Amino acid sequence: MKKRIVSCLSILGLAGLVFAFGDLLIPQENVLFEAAQRPQEFAELVTSPNYSIWAARGLVGVLMEMIGTVGLYLYLQRTRAERLAFYGLLFTLTHHILGLGVFALVIFLFPAVGEMVLAGNMEAIRFATMDGALAAFMGASLFTTLAGLALMAVAVWRSGVLPRWSGWMAFLGFALIPFPGVLLQFLTNILWGAAYFWMAYSVYKNYGQQEAPEEKLTGELAISNG
Repeated sequence: MKKRIVSCLSILGLAGLVFAFGDLLIPQENVLFEAAQRPQEFAELVTSPNYSIWAARGLVGVLMEMIGTVGLYLYLQRTRAERLAFYGLLFTLTHHILGLGVFALVIFLFPAVGEMVLAGNMEAIRFATMDGALAAFMGASLFTTLAGLALMAVAVWRSGVLPRWSGWMAFLGFALIPFPGVLLQFLTNILWGAAYFWMAYSVYKNYGQQEAPEEKLTGELAISNG
């Protein structure tokens, strides 16, 4: 079990690096959210050579996040914070499912819109503007992300088996991602990736040394009844 948990958390940390270095491939991803105001810049970005790599790394990164989050829950399942961790898992997995949809749009729809805009069809930009249903979809993805990470952060804090601030470190990293700036987004992804590496290292060093309160109580009752 220890090796699986450490591997899952390390994969989650690596996801942060995938997103961080992927953000260096394009000049500014926030242009994607300003297609209506900056259609020419949007079109040039989504048809650029590095854009497809940047978008594909998003799908890979989300899958890595999903694997890591399941591993984190399995570890917290042993603790008194299991219920919080369970709800955190549900919200976070919902974010991952929505995230796969977001990157599917980014990979397949946005380049097609960009090609049409560059060909002179400016009406096509409406398919990529962040309003209506698309804005609601993106907003739902962000909300479930922060809700899930907040619940997980509280669970980590209460669990007593992981560094108490590591969960909030991950939450902060994700919360800062929407703010503009390539350097800022690089550093925020490094931040949340480092949080999960911190957890992985803690599990590697301490697994089995700290019993979950429920397990300890069960063991004591078994001894007394024996």
